[in-house]
Amino acid sequence: MKIAIIHYHLNRGGVTRVIANQLHSLSRFLEQTDGEAVQVLLLFDGQALGWPGQEIASLERVDVELHSVPELGYDPEPRARPAGLAERLRERLQQARFSPETTVVHVHNHALGKNASVPGALGELAREGYPLLLQIHDFAEDFRPANYRHLVESLAGHDLAEVLYPQASHIHYAVLNRRDRRVLTEAGVEPDRLHWLPNPVPPFPDRPDRDAARAILEERCGVPRSKPYALYPVRGIRRKNLGETLLWSAALDGAVRFGVTLAPLNPKEIPIYSRWTQIARELALPLVFETGADKGLTFAQNLAAADAVLTTSVAEGFGMVFLEAWLAGRPLFGRNLAEITADFVDAGLRLDNLYSQLMVPVDWAGPDEFREALAESYGRTLAAYGLPAPDAAELARLAERKMPDGWVDFADLDEPLQHRVLERVATESAARETLRDRNERFARLAEVSTSDFSAVIAHNRNVIEADYSMAPSGRRLAAVYEAVSRSPRTDRLDRLPAGEAILQSFLGFGRFRLIRT
Repeated sequence: MKIAIIHYHLNRGGVTRVIANQLHSLSRFLEQTDGEAVQVLLLFDGQALGWPGQEIASLERVDVELHSVPELGYDPEPRARPAGLAERLRERLQQARFSPETTVVHVHNHALGKNASVPGALGELAREGYPLLLQIHDFAEDFRPANYRHLVESLAGHDLAEVLYPQASHIHYAVLNRRDRRVLTEAGVEPDRLHWLPNPVPPFPDRPDRDAARAILEERCGVPRSKPYALYPVRGIRRKNLGETLLWSAALDGAVRFGVTLAPLNPKEIPIYSRWTQIARELALPLVFETGADKGLTFAQNLAAADAVLTTSVAEGFGMVFLEAWLAGRPLFGRNLAEITADFVDAGLRLDNLYSQLMVPVDWAGPDEFREALAESYGRTLAAYGLPAPDAAELARLAERKMPDGWVDFADLDEPLQHRVLERVATESAARETLRDRNERFARLAEVSTSDFSAVIAHNRNVIEADYSMAPSGRRLAAVYEAVSRSPRTDRLDRLPAGEAILQSFLGFGRFRLIRT
């Protein structure tokens, strides 16, 4: 069996790292089972600023060749050219002697809306007998309206579900979690062609000396060694919900210092991020930004210095932070994303210091303004997907569901309303007391430096090693490749039976948050 892997680029990013880790895990599995080395052809647009070439070249049981296909790059305009891309992919495959009979084509995020030619080109390869494994990390339907509109405009006149999610006996799908598996099952993907393929979790490097890391943190970031330090290891993009991190820092009366590692790279994300840094300065919050930037600490030093890891994100694909914290030997606090962590919890992971909601009095934000923002933003989001908005009465009813008994989840607010709440908490001791009384995890974090988390850390490490480390990940991946390879070929592609269910699954009001628009 040969493996052809396709992704838009190999620049720094989550999918690039996943591809590298999957190759690691596959090589590890083949070493453990004395399997033969596998030829891998990696096709991308030519950009490889994040590719660990030397690291991958050292793997014993995978032989990887990189080939550039410029047509795989992000679209500059809403126009699909699937035939041209299919021809270029076919040329590369044939040049490398990767035939339909011997090859599995593993494609990452094919329907995300970055390149509208990709789905149609893959359909052409499937008609020629190439078996496909379409691994979905992110959905355009999951509150990414710009991506979705790009697909709609580029594929005008085509049945979108038919192009994006082709069905055939030799087209398989892979997902990261049970939520995405449920979404595709309800849309009509057959269970024997739908695989759970969570990201491999590599072994964590040894941490630097804690005292030395704290000394560097104090010198470079001004965080005193005498204070507990909670680290949010993240790029501060909007869905990471930085306002909630600021709320944590305001609520604890300076008992804990907080750090956020990196600024966003996307220019569109920078204004909101910069506004949060300004607000933190104005309110004199015990929070340091960009502790992982060039003049800060390395990732390993940040974790060594930390007493705890914090997450306030409202949306993740796989949710690596829910696993990495324990491998780093640090307890995890903050927001739970049950649709992401359910698989982890079923495996035995203990996430006792996470909450599903951080409730604040809606009067602190402004209930009328919240209702108006919800109605306007949800209607606009649905319109971007070509869907009608509920009528005014229904929107009003839905809004009330987000304000039970006069309380609201802080993450349901937009940034201006979050700022109102944050300012009140930062300046009024009574507000801080109200917040802590309603949300008990604040007190737990305040006591982090005097609490013993060794037992839960050891337990969670064992769970991760058993289910998500390189060895089980390689075994899963090899089994999926084998299943795809054995699939009977056909030149007929069918439509996804209930493709509209994908939109309905993701765009329900219960999942809607203002900071995801």
